[in-house]
Amino acid sequence: MDRERLPPPHLPNWRIIRTNGRSLLLAPGIDLDGPPPPLPQPVRLKILHLNDLHGHGIQLTPTKYEPTMARVAGRLRHLHHRYASDPQTAVLFVSAGDEVAGSLFDELLDGPAISEPVHASYRLYSAAGLNAAALGNHDLDIGADRLAQAINYQANFPILSANLMAPPPLANVVHAAAILKLKGLQVGLIGLTTPAQSNCGQVAFTNPARAVQQLLPTIRPFCHVVILLSHLGYSLNSETAGVAVAGDVELAQQLPPSSVDLIVGGHTHLPLNEQGLSRRHVVNGIPIVQAGALGRFLGEVTLTGQERWVVTDARLTPTAVLPIDPTFDTTAVAPLVEQIRPHFTRPLGTTISHPDLSPEAVHNAFAAGESALANFITEGMVARARAHGLPADLALIDASVIRDGLPAGPLTFADWFALMPYADTLRLCRLTGRQLWALLQDNACRLDLPYEHHVERGFLHFSGHLRYTIQPGRNREENRVVAAQLNGRSLSDQLDGVITAVLPSFWRQLARSWQAEMGNLPLMPHTEFPLEDTGLFLRREMVAYIGQMGGVNERGGARQDGRLQILPLPQTTERRSWYEYRHVFHQPALS
Repeated sequence: MDRERLPPPHLPNWRIIRTNGRSLLLAPGIDLDGPPPPLPQPVRLKILHLNDLHGHGIQLTPTKYEPTMARVAGRLRHLHHRYASDPQTAVLFVSAGDEVAGSLFDELLDGPAISEPVHASYRLYSAAGLNAAALGNHDLDIGADRLAQAINYQANFPILSANLMAPPPLANVVHAAAILKLKGLQVGLIGLTTPAQSNCGQVAFTNPARAVQQLLPTIRPFCHVVILLSHLGYSLNSETAGVAVAGDVELAQQLPPSSVDLIVGGHTHLPLNEQGLSRRHVVNGIPIVQAGALGRFLGEVTLTGQERWVVTDARLTPTAVLPIDPTFDTTAVAPLVEQIRPHFTRPLGTTISHPDLSPEAVHNAFAAGESALANFITEGMVARARAHGLPADLALIDASVIRDGLPAGPLTFADWFALMPYADTLRLCRLTGRQLWALLQDNACRLDLPYEHHVERGFLHFSGHLRYTIQPGRNREENRVVAAQLNGRSLSDQLDGVITAVLPSFWRQLARSWQAEMGNLPLMPHTEFPLEDTGLFLRREMVAYIGQMGGVNERGGARQDGRLQILPLPQTTERRSWYEYRHVFHQPALS
């Protein structure tokens, strides 16, 4: 091991050891002079775990709030009190990452004119008594400098990521692993971060399995229990989020059997083991747990052992049924609510009445044709990119940037946040006219058709600089783009030209499971396009655009203007659909 380094500012009583190029945090009372003393009898480690809180430790409405973290803190306090005098039971509270990006509290952390940023999740975790957290990919969305500032001043627990190649702002506040002591039980924690879907261009990652394999020989001899806090996602086959290199399943398969005692997972938002540990979530002798997302569930796992550890209990408890800790609510939650209220009610303008802006249209018909809401957003993206001096010939989005519709009438920041809660940034993509034509043909195959169930296919909407026509066929393979114009000229005359598109950092990824089943379609993997991140947050730029337009209105583009024309379905399509159903139900044809 290398020599010790100065402790991190937010953990002044801890020690840092460098080992194999990675930093290991040692809690007070931990030394590496030899293995920990053997346990004289079997003990239990009761673990509370969350993941992907995304700022939802407090759920806000216009008139009240739901103090999710006050319920979690109440459960934690109850367990600490219950086992305070029991030397055979210790309590550990951990998170598997992604604490920001998705709630109004993001505005306190990285909003305009913020002089003293507030990281709501870290502040609530610190008040509750969190022992450690993995670094999630979206924790990096706020940038390395702001994240380091938030950790230094508001996290009194370790932030862990063994496969992150931390840039200088994070090098002294994000560590590979930590060892802490709970009632004589030495617990090793290793953090992991997925390289997928990160909006921070300042960071790079190494292979997560290799990082764990290199660390285990160093920390395992000094720990009774070793737990991975993994923000990799459940598996490469997960459909709920992009998983890169390896998920928890593939990670467990690459480790020596039972070499770690538990994987506490995140990133894919899956509620695993709701009714007890499932056999299918034990891989290579290693149990894998995950507690959904947004604080809807609190995970509880009990490890029991002396030399070898087994899960003797695992469950998820809906946080809504847990009692509130009134002291925590008053001292930790209420002050944050008071700070966020002015942002919640901030007026932005007025929303016109248009059927495409309604939640029903967003949820049911967003990929069925032209959308006035999508038109408004794409026009705003081009306008804001150009306002920052960036080249933008057109913009495109899919449904992944939008969660809800808008009510007609006065528009508040909370209304727009409910529609666009994600931390997407704007990126530039340079492609040829020939590639754009192929992208349009790909898009035609993704159109929702009236005789098929609507699954997420990643249908794109474009700004008004592009106008095109789709001719549906008898099936998706026969859907065709029959005409397209870019900036008033036929796209066929611009095939060799270079076009710059502005698009969100998250697009087409929700369509992966559908794409995997459509090998016969001429689809273009979205990863083929070179992208340049602008550092501009989509939601913030759209709020600025709304302010310029005085609201969501026709002036800003909230109208249908015929940029997408869908020709009538061939009559044979409907007849074919009927005959398919007739054969399924073995009914004779109607005469």
